Amino acid sequence: MISKQLIHQKQKLNLKPHLLLGIFCLTLALPLPFATKSIAQQQNVSFQRRVFDAALYFTLYFEGGFSNHPADKGGRTYKGILQTEYDAYRYSRGLPPLDVTQISDVELLEIYQSYWDGSRAANMHPALAIVMFDTAVNFGISNSVTFLQQALGLPQSGVFDEKTVKALAAANNKNTAFQIINERIIYRYKRVQEDASQMVFFRGWLSRDYSLWGYVEKIKK
Repeated sequence: MISKQLIHQKQKLNLKPHLLLGIFCLTLALPLPFATKSIAQQQNVSFQRRVFDAALYFTLYFEGGFSNHPADKGGRTYKGILQTEYDAYRYSRGLPPLDVTQISDVELLEIYQSYWDGSRAANMHPALAIVMFDTAVNFGISNSVTFLQQALGLPQSGVFDEKTVKALAAANNKNTAFQIINERIIYRYKRVQEDASQMVFFRGWLSRDYSLWGYVEKIKK
């Protein structure tokens, strides 16, 4: 069983240039301190969009293309979207079923926007927003809230209740983002201990978690 002390000693990673591009685009969007109120409001909307783009950039990098590994309990997946998830999305819009590999960019963006909105990432510090979004995609929205509650020292209900909102207001920062990643890593170890069939994904999971740490660590704000 790996100790939390070992987990906290994060690996130093050399992020690939195209991952650094996401952070570069994010820093370009920092609001100007001398902006008027109307301009500041416009910049805030633009800034949130840039944070979402940076989050999506990272997540899509690790989600990759098509996957249908026999040990993957999610089944057929394309760019992080499960076939079952895509079926439900199409059904909700009165559309016929379609192979997930045929998903359009518009549909993909709309589904990912639902993860962003459902995890309430837009109201968070940029580093925490990116971590929360990636966690929602990787584990599900409810589980992302559970990880957040763990990081905040709250009971894990998976529901964004008033206690969670209040605790988040006092800890809406990079430290909470790092704690969520730490909890993710601990969970990975528990997962493979409980189910050896998942060991095939273990190194990829840790690569994603440690890369996420390095990705958000570079955010200066």
